[in-house]
Amino acid sequence: MRAPQKVPAIVLGGSANSISVVRSLARAGVEVYSLNHPEETVRFSRYCKNLECPPPGGPMEWLECLLGPQTDHLRGAVLLTCSDEAIELLVDHSEALAERYILEEESRELRRNLLQKLTTYDLAKKHGIPVPGYWHVRSPEELTERMDEFVFPLILKPLLSHHFHAAYGKKYLLATNQGELEEHYADVHRLGIDVVLMEFIPGPDTRLCSYYTYLDADGEPLFHFTKRIIRRFPTNMGGASYHITDWIEEVKDLGLAFFQGVGLRGLGNVEFKLDERDGTLKLIECNARFTAANCLLDASGLDVALLVYNHLTGHPLPSVDNYTSGLRLWNPVSDLFAFRELYRRGEITAVQWLRSIFYPQTFAVFHFADPAPALVEWARLGRAMLSRRIERTAARVARAMART
Repeated sequence: MRAPQKVPAIVLGGSANSISVVRSLARAGVEVYSLNHPEETVRFSRYCKNLECPPPGGPMEWLECLLGPQTDHLRGAVLLTCSDEAIELLVDHSEALAERYILEEESRELRRNLLQKLTTYDLAKKHGIPVPGYWHVRSPEELTERMDEFVFPLILKPLLSHHFHAAYGKKYLLATNQGELEEHYADVHRLGIDVVLMEFIPGPDTRLCSYYTYLDADGEPLFHFTKRIIRRFPTNMGGASYHITDWIEEVKDLGLAFFQGVGLRGLGNVEFKLDERDGTLKLIECNARFTAANCLLDASGLDVALLVYNHLTGHPLPSVDNYTSGLRLWNPVSDLFAFRELYRRGEITAVQWLRSIFYPQTFAVFHFADPAPALVEWARLGRAMLSRRIERTAARVARAMART
């Protein structure tokens, strides 16, 4: 029997995760197109073609491109989402997009629900999955009325992460007392950003761990994968700067119970943190898409991008029987900042940090066979650091002149 033809793939949105997906599919002989923001480094990868019709912009420009005559030659392509805004676009316009493309098979309404932190916690609680304490407050007046309910420290976490990150450049705001809570809440309320107040789970970032899977149409998992966090920057609130693959049975059991309980179909990732106060793993967040650590799964032997593509197009699935434990994903720049922060707090020594990174490493952006995305990223970082140095120097000169 003749194998199905390999149709093109369109990778929508994303950052480091989209680079990983593009590289994986291209290696398998798939023609890959990227539709993304103009500043994203995936656009410089040798493994994909960029869709620029109209000039690349935000989600509405993406939609115009996907439904316009310029992409008629891509009818029947697989559409893969790599960001929350891409999921929103797919959910809001699924009927029109499904007429032209092969879409991921997840329930549209569930994908929308899993984008929202409050709905995610409600679903987890409903299905018996432990979560931190959380509260949804809709106005400053309600915040004042319910102040006695809150337990400090707590965090203000956006219902939709990508909207919040655009304003603050971080995952959440931390409030250690009533004054800080009132100040932070007034700020997000002024910006029109809806947040959930969530109990802060104490303990180092090493207590964070994740589960990945793909559930087929019958709700059966096609693979299992777990990993841990070694460090994040900023500590306890930023993105991971250092990951390691590991097998954690309890995380797998809890993650699978959550996804099967809510009725997930397709790709899912859920993160937990071990609460040392009661020894319980508690759900922190989840994603129904490829994540920034996708290259780590790929390097460890689980080609998730190809698995999803083959599953949707009827090709034989790649092997997912096992993966390599102890493999590491390292972001040198952010991890150096993480080390500096931990060092100043007396939580790590220089020798301990050097020992921790003295292993073969996987990198999210850099790859010898596809160096351009990393070179562009390094050039931008260098310009940003030089600009900040010039600004600091100018400020010092201005202060010196003001004293004379």
